[in-house]
Amino acid sequence: MSIHIAVVGSPSFIQQVRNGSSLSNVRIEGFPYDDPREAKDIATKLLFFDGVFFSGSFPYTYAMEEANRPFAHHVVQDDVVLLTSLLYVTLKQQLRIEELSIDLVDASRLESILASFPSHMSPPQVKEVSPYMNFEELLSFHEQLQRNGTTRFALTSVERVHRHLVENGFASQLMIEPEERILHHFHDFIQQIRLNKSDQSQLAVLFYSDASEDTLNHVTTHHYFGGKLMETTQDGIVLLSSKGKIDSAMSNGSILAENISGHVGIGYGSDYQRAIEHAELALHTTNNAAIRIVDDSKRMTFTDQPAPIHFRVTQTRVYDMMKQTGMSPTNIEKLIHFSTDHLEFTAKELTDHLNVTRRTTERLIKKLVDAKLVHPIGEEMSYSQGRPRTVYKFQFPVD
Repeated sequence: MSIHIAVVGSPSFIQQVRNGSSLSNVRIEGFPYDDPREAKDIATKLLFFDGVFFSGSFPYTYAMEEANRPFAHHVVQDDVVLLTSLLYVTLKQQLRIEELSIDLVDASRLESILASFPSHMSPPQVKEVSPYMNFEELLSFHEQLQRNGTTRFALTSVERVHRHLVENGFASQLMIEPEERILHHFHDFIQQIRLNKSDQSQLAVLFYSDASEDTLNHVTTHHYFGGKLMETTQDGIVLLSSKGKIDSAMSNGSILAENISGHVGIGYGSDYQRAIEHAELALHTTNNAAIRIVDDSKRMTFTDQPAPIHFRVTQTRVYDMMKQTGMSPTNIEKLIHFSTDHLEFTAKELTDHLNVTRRTTERLIKKLVDAKLVHPIGEEMSYSQGRPRTVYKFQFPVD
């Protein structure tokens, strides 16, 4: 399975990904920038890639303003990045922590690291950064502290700031992202793309209950949704396509026309026979919804019911997780379904998926963290203001 992925970042970041990745059938195309805000313009060139990998939350945020891609990921500034950077500058420059000025995405992360040390240490000068802050203000923060002797060295998260400081005679170091961590994020992202492409290539069979001329004209106008017409009888119309094509048609609202009175059963499957069986099951299910879908795992959804109805569950897996967390089988199944589409997630994304309150989600996440089924890996910047959201990753296997 060939994957075409865009990497957006500084020239050195792109080269680092290229040199470190030896994955087969992965074609990397780099989009370098001098200023992360250029990512907004770059985003218009990324429409036909399988995925986009950003060097950090800033270019990711700028690009998402222009085009919200379904598969986009960015490197997070986690504890490993902070500890590696602190260790390097204090040892290499022979500095004490309090002689540093540091800008970073989440100041509380640094506070937590320093608080874990056995003896008290005087803190550095710290400033939180966000994609929409005034960069002149950030430059002034580091410059003034070195000019008045409060600090001797700047540790910055922004490459543009680092370059400016060095060019103007100030001591500076860009946050160090270990190559191992970058490639870990990259390879995880590639795996998620592979899973998605495999899912999107499944066969899809559509059974229309209405065999009228209006229905036939409708599916013909839409070129059988990228597939072909298999059968037309007095009982209905049968189409064969792919899951990816049907997902796209669903998002465009083109599966059924307003003047069509019948309904459609859609079946997905890894082979033709399986997809037909699922489409028949969907078609004959007693429900008023116009569109019924049964996926490859025999889960049914309706156009007016986003939460799937499970005809089959992985019992051993569910029971094991129930014992570990004390959660209900319903919530466990919802989480397993959610995990198949989300490499990483925030509490807000999980809240939206489960359709519960934020407090309920936080309790669920705590149970998962305590059971070591989920762990925090970083943060995600909001688009405008406020504190970043914690990003979590599932630890249990994803089907």
